[in-house]
Amino acid sequence: MNPPAATPPSLAMDAYWPMMKSAALITAGELGIFAALGQGPLVVEELAGRLDASVYGVDRLCAVLVQTGYLERTPENLLRNSAHAQAWFSQTGSCDLNSGLRWFAHAWRLMSGLRQAVIDGKPQTALWDLMPANPEMGAAFAAYMKDYATSVVDDVQRAIELSPDARTLLDVGGSHGFHAAAFCRRSPGLKAVIYDLPVSLIHTRTLIAGWGLAGRISCLEGDVLRDAIDGTYDVITYFLVAHNQTDEGNAGILRKLAAALNPGGALFLYEYVSEPDARLSVSSSGALAAAFDLTLLVETGTQTHTAERIQAWMSEAGLVNIRRTDLQPAVKGSIFCAQRPKAE
Repeated sequence: MNPPAATPPSLAMDAYWPMMKSAALITAGELGIFAALGQGPLVVEELAGRLDASVYGVDRLCAVLVQTGYLERTPENLLRNSAHAQAWFSQTGSCDLNSGLRWFAHAWRLMSGLRQAVIDGKPQTALWDLMPANPEMGAAFAAYMKDYATSVVDDVQRAIELSPDARTLLDVGGSHGFHAAAFCRRSPGLKAVIYDLPVSLIHTRTLIAGWGLAGRISCLEGDVLRDAIDGTYDVITYFLVAHNQTDEGNAGILRKLAAALNPGGALFLYEYVSEPDARLSVSSSGALAAAFDLTLLVETGTQTHTAERIQAWMSEAGLVNIRRTDLQPAVKGSIFCAQRPKAE
């Protein structure tokens, strides 16, 4: 039996359309189209005026956004947000992910280095080395991480049980401080330190002051991979940082964090877990995981890690009572908890 003939690819729909869809959505976020339509429908001339952009350009952009389902045209030829855009990008809902689109504008430019990263197996310059020379990049990244945190913070808080005796928390790589603030609101006797690169803490102190937590949350600039950690803590959080480090780097960091825990203290590691079996099937979760690892190749030269490796770092660091909790849906990631023994 002859094998079925291969269907010719549709370059227009497989490569061109996804490229233009992404470009249009990212540009809409940069211009503020969804926020401008957040209070109600507008004719294209009114929308262009609010954006200080050409009517012709806005009309062309919105035509693509209508085709993607982010905008709709009314019978009166007004433009309005779709329900999805209104909920997530209009600045009127409970979560504003425009910061994600603004960050993706930076990521889009970084992807121009994909070909060379594939050849070399690493980026020419890692993201963290680019940020000091481009402060707006670090600010955009921190803003996106803060706004993304609003969509998972309740799940994270439900999954983590702090000891009622916990008084000090070190939030490693906490940048925006959103999770540290949630822990402090939940535990009135808790004080937190956010430890991150200087470029990631540009706006953090202002955010903390705005939350009324300046007396309980402080910032400490440093590089956890290279610098020592002074002091000890009852709780240490290492949230969505492991995928930006190598296996060897994470092993060293966790040894450092374990040593900074008070006896009986808890380490919580939140991460997207690499599931090897997922690579063997085609699915939306598998697609997202593959895309994320490709992004990491371009940005940091690192990758997501398996649960076995994460648990091994903890065990090799001398931590005990290792447990895993999967958030739902699974795309939100998993939280690993371990303790430093009370008596050593």
